[in-house]
Amino acid sequence: MQVDRDEIEAGLPKKGFIRQDSRHRYFYHEYQGKRTGAYTYTSHGSGYKVYGDALLKMMRTQLRLDTARQVVDLAMCPLSQTDYEKILKDKGVIEEESDEGK
Repeated sequence: MQVDRDEIEAGLPKKGFIRQDSRHRYFYHEYQGKRTGAYTYTSHGSGYKVYGDALLKMMRTQLRLDTARQVVDLAMCPLSQTDYEKILKDKGVIEEESDEGK
């Protein structure tokens, strides 16, 4: 499986990721204004224009997903932001804020 880096970089901000450029392009997921711990990054180098199985596997771990197919679906939009956040909730990565104490 292969995905173009530009498609990954265009898709993630639509799913609640904030982009920060440095040596790499980092994408941090935010939920209700807070970082969830899910993140990934892409490289500027010409050797990384297309992401194959090995890089997608690394991204899968960073994004807290179960399969490389989910990474592709997240980037290419079949997996919505709501669906992705449900995965993170089911895994206990993010929790709903309760109304208690407010």
